[in-house]
Amino acid sequence: MASNITDAANTAGQKKGTDPTNPSIISSEGAIGKQFNPDGSLGGMAQKIGGPLDKDGMIGSQFDASKNGIAGHVEKAVDGPSNPTQH
Repeated sequence: MASNITDAANTAGQKKGTDPTNPSIISSEGAIGKQFNPDGSLGGMAQKIGGPLDKDGMIGSQFDASKNGIAGHVEKAVDGPSNPTQH
């Protein structure tokens, strides 16, 4: 499963690297990825609903790029700003 996430992340990324001026579109700072942050449009809606969708809930916590959930694997795959891959 992790390799599928990595492959998808690499395919969808604009540029693999840690250049903050050109983040991958799916990294936590990219055009799509930032919508899943707690202050983004999708993440903000989940915060309002709360419960398991809250940023600390069972589902919402998987979208925290600094953790080892879905978002953490995507950040590592695209060398995103929150949890870059160690070289």
